[in-house]
Amino acid sequence: MPDTPASRAQSVLNEQIETFLSKGGEITAVPSGKSGWNADRKKSQWTTAQDKKSGK
Repeated sequence: MPDTPASRAQSVLNEQIETFLSKGGEITAVPSGKSGWNADRKKSQWTTAQDKKSGK
């Protein structure tokens, strides 16, 4: 395996997963089509940008 940033990142992730599992962590499968998005959650209220007040 070549030593690329992606392969190093994958190695680090694999180590973190092994550490998590060795401490009793559990990974569960998420069904296809399911997400962490909560449709009932209040949406953010975005407003238009405000002009900066002049220092006058």
